[in-house]
Amino acid sequence: MIRRISAMLLAAASLFGAGVITAAPAQAASCTPDNACLYSDADFGGYKRDDYSTRTNWANIYYPGTPNIPLYAGDNYIFNVSSMDNWDTDTRISVYYNSAHWGPCFKIAAYGYVSNMAYITLSNGKQANDVMNSHLFGDNCSGTVYNF
Repeated sequence: MIRRISAMLLAAASLFGAGVITAAPAQAASCTPDNACLYSDADFGGYKRDDYSTRTNWANIYYPGTPNIPLYAGDNYIFNVSSMDNWDTDTRISVYYNSAHWGPCFKIAAYGYVSNMAYITLSNGKQANDVMNSHLFGDNCSGTVYNF
């Protein structure tokens, strides 16, 4: 993590020194560096989990402060993950329909985000909103890479 933070600071200093000004990404100040943030609502709303780890089954992982609300509780459950924020600057996140990192999937770009999974159609014809069940830091999924 120190390496990644140093790289971000060096890149920012280089841009500043070159006179280049860039706007902060939409997800600025919302998530811990190198983590993924998972939200129960679109547009980074609702319950939030700031998570450093790959997770094989969201049904076993709960939003902080909510002992009875897992990230996944069956397809189309209202509190299932609806948006994600990837604050890892050099690693994509593969997001899977099934537990154990298999089945239809999509990827979130390094330091990217998906503000509304309802806009993503999986290879099985389902929309990704409220149906995804696991994620893996890495480029393992054969699905499309998103950053919107």
